[in-house]
Amino acid sequence: MSQQQPNTTFAVRTERGSTPDLDPDDGITGSIVAIGISVTMNVLTLVGVIAWGWPAGNVYLLFWLENLIIGVISLARVVSARGPETSGALKINGRPVRGTPLRYGLFFTLHYGIFCLVHGVFTLLVALRLGIEPTFLLLGFPVIVMAVRYLVELLATWFGRGGLRTVVSAQQAMTQPYPRIIVLHLAVLIAFWLSLDVGRSDGLPGMIIHLLDSLFSLLPYELRSEGVELVAVLIVIKTAVDIYTTRRVTRRH
Repeated sequence: MSQQQPNTTFAVRTERGSTPDLDPDDGITGSIVAIGISVTMNVLTLVGVIAWGWPAGNVYLLFWLENLIIGVISLARVVSARGPETSGALKINGRPVRGTPLRYGLFFTLHYGIFCLVHGVFTLLVALRLGIEPTFLLLGFPVIVMAVRYLVELLATWFGRGGLRTVVSAQQAMTQPYPRIIVLHLAVLIAFWLSLDVGRSDGLPGMIIHLLDSLFSLLPYELRSEGVELVAVLIVIKTAVDIYTTRRVTRRH
């Protein structure tokens, strides 16, 4: 009897704490890796435009292409999710909708695809204004790097040992990328607004432009340009969003 008591106690503790013990760091390790890669890429992008002469229009195209990559990765999450369905059903046009991962994946593809298509029009207009150089080194290679970055995150935090696919439902996986995408879209729209000089007026828009002009006046004269200014604005916004949303997507629920 004395030998069985410790085993019984251990069994009870294991049963009660089995779920938390699957991921004791709550996804922090995966988040740190993903956030580190994202911040490094953002900083290199800004340095590339300022110091290495990367075309600012290419940066805007890369932002849009990143949205497409995120969409593909998110679709993989949706159709492979095995977590329990959440208590609140997804609502489309005010009606609750429940379905299989495949059904959620189909809806996500259509809805997200239209979203990116409209966004792509504004992005292309800004990119053409700032100049595009569609070479492999300045456009193709960065796309490959971004795809690898998100693929690593997917394999490490979703399909890896103790992956999130077992605790996140298809419904949750479908909604996760939208905060990131909405903010990125707003950032591009702001850049579109600034690039057309619509915001150079009195009031709050004029104050924002004046502040940006003051900050960029600190740069050497040869580095001052509309492209550098707009890319810097996007990089700052994107970095803040990446840190928040990456942690949100890679944590356990």
